[in-house]
Amino acid sequence: MNKIYLIYMASPLQGALPVYGVGRSPYRYYREDDYVDAVQAAIDKRGLDWVILRDDTESDTEKLRAQGAVLLVCLPWLRLRFHRSCFDKSQMIHLTTMEYATNDVRPVMRKLRELKDAESS
Repeated sequence: MNKIYLIYMASPLQGALPVYGVGRSPYRYYREDDYVDAVQAAIDKRGLDWVILRDDTESDTEKLRAQGAVLLVCLPWLRLRFHRSCFDKSQMIHLTTMEYATNDVRPVMRKLRELKDAESS
């Protein structure tokens, strides 16, 4: 089973204490679980061998890689605040505000189709 992780908090800065919730005020009405549920429903509907999970590592890319993450989905406010280190840009999706707010799963499904096409060729 291939794993997708939804990254919803910024990478901690070395020497700084994490401040949770900073920059999230425009998104306070939307929950990460809603997006995870929407993507998982689309995956299940298509019978794909993928699972999407909320990040439980506090944005630690080494732990994500060790847990078998193949694809990372980052929420809108993380475009410049997530340190991808061992992940290639092709293994990441940065959602727009509207995609996240409306639970638009098309970016994730598009990327899964791209990965499947690349694997089969």
